[in-house]
Amino acid sequence: MERRDTRDTRFRLTIEYDGTDFVGWQLQTNGRSVQGIVEDALQHLFGQVVRVHGAGRTDAGVHADGQVAHFDLRTHLDAETIARALNAQLPEDVSIRHAEEVDAEFHARFSASSRAYVYRIAQERVSLERRTHWIVYAPLDHDHIREAVTRMHGTHDFVAFSKFSPKQTHHYCHVFSVVWEEGERVSSFHIRANRFLQGMVRCIVGGLIQVGRGRLTPGRFAEILSARDRSEAPMLAPPHGLTLTDVRYDPDERAVVSAIMRELASASR
Repeated sequence: MERRDTRDTRFRLTIEYDGTDFVGWQLQTNGRSVQGIVEDALQHLFGQVVRVHGAGRTDAGVHADGQVAHFDLRTHLDAETIARALNAQLPEDVSIRHAEEVDAEFHARFSASSRAYVYRIAQERVSLERRTHWIVYAPLDHDHIREAVTRMHGTHDFVAFSKFSPKQTHHYCHVFSVVWEEGERVSSFHIRANRFLQGMVRCIVGGLIQVGRGRLTPGRFAEILSARDRSEAPMLAPPHGLTLTDVRYDPDERAVVSAIMRELASASR
């Protein structure tokens, strides 16, 4: 490897983690966080206090195989070397899948155009997958679930499918794609949107399972979404079935969302 001059560099990471034993991505005072583990590893390796910024603030118990993060570091090392060093230092439930240098304007969270999640549901007892699948023993009406899923495509106010957060200025999210995949043994819910509210995917899945079990109709599911009444929110699915799979940085997606937000702002005047 050719030695480079020491300089300030911004690095982008793609991170995989098993969220079972974490309080979530974000630094917290009450337990072990993924952000904290990566920052501690960087400090141990380079003797610098480094702040790592993630694209998605996954909750306690939620996994990722496509989390994106960035950090700034004064170093002569290249991205591949830093990734190897981090993987040698990190615990076994966190792995760096990819690292690269990016320009100083890149921000893992604010530059992102969309995030994608998958929620996996096992329809029979499983052992190897028990930490990443919600086991639902009851039979499900997949046709009704798919009918409910189609109601979510596009732009909606998801306040009824989220936890309360005083920091939210609005609850609109644009869903680029949403799919229910039926399987004999495992079914999965896939969703990509420009942003996600706290608990949003888990609440949606909880509602879809109620639809599949006949406790909600697809029409009632759509009514809860349009009513924007958090008191009508369905049950929260457990966190361990949820995985952040991908983050995109697509100018076309950003343009679509910007146009939608301008239209919503104009309509509210």
